[in-house]
Amino acid sequence: MAIQPKTFNPLPPKESILKAIERQRRHVQDPTSYIWYLMPLAERFGDAVYDVAAESLSASGLDVTGKELRDLARDLQSSEGRERCNRARLRHIGLGITSCKNVPR
Repeated sequence: MAIQPKTFNPLPPKESILKAIERQRRHVQDPTSYIWYLMPLAERFGDAVYDVAAESLSASGLDVTGKELRDLARDLQSSEGRERCNRARLRHIGLGITSCKNVPR
């Protein structure tokens, strides 16, 4: 069976792949990538959510404490913090969930 032109696409240059890996590594190591999932849970179930999340994230290799997550959530509730959180959320969507135009990389 012949290979159709759209079946095979050459890999991008090694440098591009390494940049993408580093971008993903930074994203995974950024607590902001997780905080907007935690904030609504904490509103409903209390601040203990941050401690449980910190324990889970630490077990996965992210060095973070419940206090740091609480402080980050508090900070992101300010107007300046909300803007940072919105940019991080857009980046999260563009990098991990789906393709999204105009995503800051």
